[in-house]
Amino acid sequence: MKIEIKSIFGAVLFEYDVENNSIRKALVEAVSKKADLQGADLQGADLQGAYLQGAYLRGADLRGAYLRGAYLRGADLRGAYLRGAYLRGADLQGAYLRGAYLRGADLRGHKIKSAQVFTGLYKYVTIPFITEEGEKRICLGCYNRSLKEWEADFWNNTSEFPNDGNYESVSRVFAFETAKKWLELEEARLTQVVTTFLDI
Repeated sequence: MKIEIKSIFGAVLFEYDVENNSIRKALVEAVSKKADLQGADLQGADLQGAYLQGAYLRGADLRGAYLRGAYLRGADLRGAYLRGAYLRGADLQGAYLRGAYLRGADLRGHKIKSAQVFTGLYKYVTIPFITEEGEKRICLGCYNRSLKEWEADFWNNTSEFPNDGNYESVSRVFAFETAKKWLELEEARLTQVVTTFLDI
């Protein structure tokens, strides 16, 4: 059974023919072959548990894709459209998500209203986001907690990041403070948008 992975413009980016084929199998094979999947149309694809380390998916359309447990370490997802994507349990460590559209994505049980992705602040990815309900949350590596939870107990992982002034721990604090500042600015922006709308 042959499956073609096409771009959002209809061009065939990769094709795979194997018995009992699926889009997940085809994509994993494409990634293993280091195929250029820029702009791939993967809307609604079931990619649960797929091993996609280092995948080149810049600008891909992943709306509504099911990515639970997918391994996306180091994947290039710059500008990818992830609205409504199910990301609970996905491993995004080191993934390049600059400009990715995450609104409505399910990030470990929380629907995203607005989010930002920072890489390089410390050893793991940093994702501050505001939920559809208005809650402010921050992902530092695999820890997804509310801002209040972080402020009440920042040093929650002393086995890896002890509070002793070492470089890794200080970098984690820097990542947290950057995420907090983004949440402050984004909340102000969203409030301004609402206020402007109501004033019309």
